[in-house]
Amino acid sequence: MRSLLFLISAMLIHTTSFPALAESEVPQYAVGLGLDVSSGTFGTDSTSTYVYMPLIIDWFPTGRLDLELTVPLLYQRTQNTGVAAIGGTTKSTARRTMNGQYVYTGVSSTVAGGGTVDDSELGLGDITLTGGYALIQDSNTAPLIRPTFYVKFPTADETKGLGTGKLDIGPGLAVSKWLGRWQPFGEGRYIFQGASEESGARDYFTAETGIGYSWNERLYTSAYSRFGSVTFDGMDAPLDIRLKSVWRFGKRTYTEVYALKGLSDGSPDYGGGVSVFAEF
Repeated sequence: MRSLLFLISAMLIHTTSFPALAESEVPQYAVGLGLDVSSGTFGTDSTSTYVYMPLIIDWFPTGRLDLELTVPLLYQRTQNTGVAAIGGTTKSTARRTMNGQYVYTGVSSTVAGGGTVDDSELGLGDITLTGGYALIQDSNTAPLIRPTFYVKFPTADETKGLGTGKLDIGPGLAVSKWLGRWQPFGEGRYIFQGASEESGARDYFTAETGIGYSWNERLYTSAYSRFGSVTFDGMDAPLDIRLKSVWRFGKRTYTEVYALKGLSDGSPDYGGGVSVFAEF
């Protein structure tokens, strides 16, 4: 995994945001496959590793409206070192939700004597639907203003700790502006969690802001920060910095690559990912 992240980081030396590269002919659909890997201790004695493999389907009904359906496969592994118990129970530190946040979850494990407790789970994650509408288009006198929405469907197995088993929804707003080749941008969203307060769940705010640069019609890079409020009792607020590159290597194909470094115990220590899209 460290080798994979090193390779991703090396690819980002020249580059990196969520805005897509301009194309002369607007596509109606895009289909992508991704691989994200992250790992962290989240301020505990355990190390949690996540591998997130999404199928992404984008639909652009009009030049202003876009919708995205994400169907993820999720693998998570938690290692708790220095455990000294017989027939005892430990808890994994955190799990990744499908919007990139991390929450505590309990996973039972048994160990004979001291050593390492190792828990792992694999399964379908929570399917999400996101979308946005360009209320105001980017122009010489105005930025792009795009109201958004987010829905997380409870498709993950709650008993495995892969999801909360509840529906989450949230409105948001994205703003960006081209200034020559530079593009400052920001996006925020407020999520209403379906999980009850008794489970420690909190409604929360999540956002990212940064700046991108268009090298040419094929390459766009950006640097940005992702942050937010506490999602569950007992966790810190997330904060990380990211580098991202979007490279269009064909008329209808492009790839996105990113790397992140966590700056708080509410985020993984490090992570990265790559995805490939084809447009139709």
